[in-house]
Amino acid sequence: MTFHQSFGNGRGQKIAEMVWLPALLALASSVLIFLFFGNWFDARRDSPVAVAVPSFAAEVIGPEEVVFDTQNGCEAVDIPDQPARAFRDERGMVHLIASHFVARAMVGPSLNQLKRDCRVLYRSPEDPDPSHFQFKNWLFSFYTADGRRIAALVHSEYDGVEIPGMCATPEEQNNCWWNTVTYAESLDGGFTFKVPVPPQNLVAALPYRYVVGNRASAYGYSGPTNIMRMGGFYYSLINDWGYRAQKVGPCLIRTASVFDPQSWRAWDGKGYNIQFADPYREAIPRPEERVCEPVLSLGVDSLLRHAPSGNFIVTEFVINDGFYMQASRDLMHWSSPTLLAKLSDLQPPEAPHNWTYGYVSLLDPTSTDANFSTVSDTPYLYYVRTNAPYGRTLLRRRIKLQFSK
Repeated sequence: MTFHQSFGNGRGQKIAEMVWLPALLALASSVLIFLFFGNWFDARRDSPVAVAVPSFAAEVIGPEEVVFDTQNGCEAVDIPDQPARAFRDERGMVHLIASHFVARAMVGPSLNQLKRDCRVLYRSPEDPDPSHFQFKNWLFSFYTADGRRIAALVHSEYDGVEIPGMCATPEEQNNCWWNTVTYAESLDGGFTFKVPVPPQNLVAALPYRYVVGNRASAYGYSGPTNIMRMGGFYYSLINDWGYRAQKVGPCLIRTASVFDPQSWRAWDGKGYNIQFADPYREAIPRPEERVCEPVLSLGVDSLLRHAPSGNFIVTEFVINDGFYMQASRDLMHWSSPTLLAKLSDLQPPEAPHNWTYGYVSLLDPTSTDANFSTVSDTPYLYYVRTNAPYGRTLLRRRIKLQFSK
């Protein structure tokens, strides 16, 4: 996949079971957190007052572990090509998805016991019509309440260079790269996903159509993070490049109905007032009123909540540098990037210059959330190492997080 991890890295990164008393205590705690944050979010969403950002430290404390290697894949394109995401189905089985536009999962009783399932759960139609928003689709983000019906936000990529007559600058392919965020849904616990008939699949698009002769580099919304429920709403961050009226940086979106793709609204700096446009079916006289206000500067891969502190965390990758994290109390005011791991510290000593990295996320086997949107003080850092177009390894390392009181 051609995915900018830091809005400037080029096209090369085509990158507990408990007894009843503790359980009741945990449930009560979760309800209090849910109510507190829900009411607080509703009260704060229109407030311009600055919020103090959390202070934290992060470090890698565990050895490298192989989660999946393409040498053991089901076919050549069975590769990890996105940040790892996971959810539990209605039987309690864990599905980990870090796949390609032909999507497969690893399935097992926990994040520590997964096996590759060669069944294809979704295959991109490679529809060449940009108004259908489904040339190549990556199932990027998931949310389920019952383990059977699962909503997914989709990174939908239009690669004009692969379509005859749709790229005026094949020597500069970024000009022919246009992205949208769309929707898919599973009704069988995540074993198959289907997409609504276009344009009902559209979640977020710029108020501009695909331009064959574009010279401004890549554009559009892309790479949605995890979906997180807080109060009566579901939240996610989506990445974008600077293009015409749209500023560069991740935007915060939310909905009260996660199974309705057209219900998502974006933060505009004052409230969730931006309804995304369909540039192929709407007249858009003022496109500047149909774009979102970024809340971060670096491109983000994942959005989690640190359960012990209640703070939010995003993960980021900066090419030729390393993995970073930022923290927030309200999803809008963020700490400065904190370095988690330098790439030089992750390189295998026998071939320090032959690997590239990307697609960073955090997952915690101890999370009791069905969507693994919470982490403890010692989650795992998941990331992808590449040494050839179809030679990739999904790895993980234990990390330690420490938030200041």
